[in-house]
Amino acid sequence: MPPSRPDDQPHPAAAGFTAPPADGGLSIDRLAQAFAAMMGHADPYASTQTPVGVVQVDASPDLDEDSGRDDDCRVSPLSILEALLFVGLPGGEPLSSQVVAGLMRGVRPQEIDDLAADLERRYQADNCPYEVASREGGWVLRLRPEFAQFGAVLEQRNRLVRLDGESLDALAVVAWHQPLPRDRLVEFGCDARPVTLRTLVRRGLLAIEKPADGGEPAYVTTRKFLDVFKLESLADLPSPHEPPA
Repeated sequence: MPPSRPDDQPHPAAAGFTAPPADGGLSIDRLAQAFAAMMGHADPYASTQTPVGVVQVDASPDLDEDSGRDDDCRVSPLSILEALLFVGLPGGEPLSSQVVAGLMRGVRPQEIDDLAADLERRYQADNCPYEVASREGGWVLRLRPEFAQFGAVLEQRNRLVRLDGESLDALAVVAWHQPLPRDRLVEFGCDARPVTLRTLVRRGLLAIEKPADGGEPAYVTTRKFLDVFKLESLADLPSPHEPPA
């Protein structure tokens, strides 16, 4: 007769995360159950038919879960959409309804469109200086036209970059000879200190490229470099042999 099995021991036929590990340690479900006990609440999505000793864990993100805040700050699909629009995508790209809906459980893209329209109506009712606007198949949070001038002032100030002679020398050498490894700067008469080069990288005027063939990393100019010096492309750089205008 086979030895008896404790009541809380799953049958050998059990598979997946509900089966105990072979070395006798805690299973994933036991760990999840212990974690839920530490947090002071049970899994809200656990089935009423859950076997004893097993916790059903919902792995989807609880972005739309009410976290117990006041009604004005309640986490909801509307407030999540507002937060995502506030952060925005790099370069001001519009945020599509499909992307937002994919971050919330049980919400469809059409509902995101409705929420965006509702959010815009609220902003209008509160006479806010910003608006939710549809652009290129997505949504953006932006200043209303009558307030856009103030944003332009800030953007213009952010573009102002003060550069000393050492920084200008480094930028000039890299611009005309890029991609340029660090140890070759001196060949072109540039003895910029490492701290100067790091500052130019941090300010976004230079970047470091790593060749695919595993060669030495090299400095190159960036889009911001072109913007600061009002150039459309590197082809607009004057010849290094021409006297300045």
